[in-house]
Amino acid sequence: MLRLIICEIWKLKRRKLFQAAFLTTFIMPLCYTIILSDTNLDNMMSVVREENGFLILMPLSVVLAANLFFEEHDYDTLKNLMCIPVSKNRLALAKFAVILLFDVGYMFAGYGIAFLLTALTGTSLNGWGLQFFLTIGTGVLLFAAAMPCIFLVVWCNKSYIISVIIAFAYTVFNYILRINDSFMMVPLGFNVATFLPVPVIFRWIYQFHSLEGAGEIARNFYHRFSPYFVSTPAVFGILLGEGLIFMVLMMKVYRKQSV
Repeated sequence: MLRLIICEIWKLKRRKLFQAAFLTTFIMPLCYTIILSDTNLDNMMSVVREENGFLILMPLSVVLAANLFFEEHDYDTLKNLMCIPVSKNRLALAKFAVILLFDVGYMFAGYGIAFLLTALTGTSLNGWGLQFFLTIGTGVLLFAAAMPCIFLVVWCNKSYIISVIIAFAYTVFNYILRINDSFMMVPLGFNVATFLPVPVIFRWIYQFHSLEGAGEIARNFYHRFSPYFVSTPAVFGILLGEGLIFMVLMMKVYRKQSV
C-alpha cells in the first residue's frame, strides 16, 4: 500500500498545476497582513481555516480527486495495473490517502505562513498550540467534507470541466449555508443540519474564536450562537463517519467502472 501511495504522489508531482495550486495557501494570509493593521494569531488562523480551507482547498480537493481517479482511464494504463495485479480497492485507498495528505499539508503550510507573519508583526503568539490543532483538524474535516462531492464526480465519470463545475457548486452551496440560521442554529440530532458537512464544521470552529477586542454585536452573536456549538468528538465522529460511508460507495462505483 505504501508503494501505491508513493506512486500516486509522484504522479501528482508531475502535475505543475497542483504544485502552483498548493501555493495559493499563502495568498490569503499575505493579503490579510498587507490590508489590515490589527492582525493577531486568532484572526490569521481564522483566515487560513475559513477562506483558505472552505473557499480554496475544498474545490481543489475535488479537482485533485478527479485527476487521480480519471488519469488511468485517460492514459489507458489501468489495464496494466490490473495485470500486476493491483486491486481497485487498494488503488482507491491510495488515492484517498494522497488527497488527505494534500489537504493536511495545505493547511499546515497555511498555518506556517500565518504563524510567521504574526511573529514578524510582533503580535503575541499565545495559543499557538490550540491553533495548530484546529488548523490541522480542519484539514482532516475538509477531506471528509469533500467526500460526497468526490463521490458524485467519480460516479458521473465525466470530464474535468464537469468536475470543476460540480466542485464550484458544492463549495458555494455549503459556504452559503453557514450564514443561514436554519442550518446553523439547530441542535444536533437526526436532522439535515447535523449531517451537512460545512455548517457543522463552522459550528465547531466558532466556539474557539477569541472575543478579545470584539464589539458588542460580535459578543451578542457569540452568546446567541453558543447553545448550538458542536464538540470536538461530535464533529469528528459525524464527518469521519460520513466520509467513510462515501469512500465505501466510491470504491464500489470505481470497481464497477470498465477498465
